[in-house]
Amino acid sequence: MKIIYKNLKTGTLKLKTESPEDPWHLGKVLEKGDFVTARTGRRKTFKRGNEIVRGERVQVTLTIELEHSVLEAGQLRLRGRIISGPKDIELASYHSISIEPYMEVKIRKERWRKDQLDRLRRAGVKEPLLFVCVLDREEADFASLKETGLDMLGSIRASKTLGMEDDRSEYYAEIAKLLEDETKTHSAIIVAGPGFEKENLLNYVKARFSRLVKHISVENASHVGKAGIQEVIKTSANRILKQTRVARETELVERFLEFMGKNGLVTYGKDEVRKAALAGAVETLLVSEEMVPENEGMMNAVEGMRGSIMIITSNHEAGERFLYLGGVGAFLRYKAVQE
Repeated sequence: MKIIYKNLKTGTLKLKTESPEDPWHLGKVLEKGDFVTARTGRRKTFKRGNEIVRGERVQVTLTIELEHSVLEAGQLRLRGRIISGPKDIELASYHSISIEPYMEVKIRKERWRKDQLDRLRRAGVKEPLLFVCVLDREEADFASLKETGLDMLGSIRASKTLGMEDDRSEYYAEIAKLLEDETKTHSAIIVAGPGFEKENLLNYVKARFSRLVKHISVENASHVGKAGIQEVIKTSANRILKQTRVARETELVERFLEFMGKNGLVTYGKDEVRKAALAGAVETLLVSEEMVPENEGMMNAVEGMRGSIMIITSNHEAGERFLYLGGVGAFLRYKAVQE
């Protein structure tokens, strides 16, 4: 969850959801009477004589006064009266807004409680998200995409004596060593730029830094420097973050299955996980997104015992396997006593 704008004097926060857990967290802070603004689809209607005709569905920005919310299928569905929108929208009519990952939403409350602000803070991304390298034959520029924005981190220049056909391994080695260091603190690395230099660098990495390859995504950019980095962030960042999320979920599910096979500190199945959660034994709770609505009580219990929660999406193989197992499992701090 990224807080884009905050003004507590007016009770206004603008947020960007960045993970499948974020709609669940928002559902915990939103209350009846809050004003919510977001992009949403709404079908146009118009009069033809005495007949009301339903037209095509279009994207509009609406503000609703919240009356009801429900979490389903990985989305937080909000329903309420329309307070503001385009001129052709009938005010005071009702509309539903679906909040999902990677969208912006503005919330206005009469008063934000400390526990609500604390929840949003805890849901925020605390580590750098992406490391970006854009390069051509003369220069490589670097930046870190963080929760607070884009941080330019300097450049590496190729030797001025290098010609078109000269050995460029020293230039590539310097870049590759820097990228290797950044894997310790970043979720993913994007390498981009005009021409073929990004592919040349990747080939060098494959030959000499093979463990680094899995962290790198190669993208296109028309420029180097800050303009090239901003181009990459605009066109590729959300997609890469989603791919990184899938990789993280896959790694967790595979580790969970490995621990199951070794009778390790894990448990699965709704009843067994519930017992462990109530005993305070759950370190990390895994829940398939389809299973969230019926397991919110358990999620609240784990959170209350300072455990972490990971929602597993089912749009990849590991997520499907976990859902097939029942969609609820946990890494444990210790083996809970069985009743």
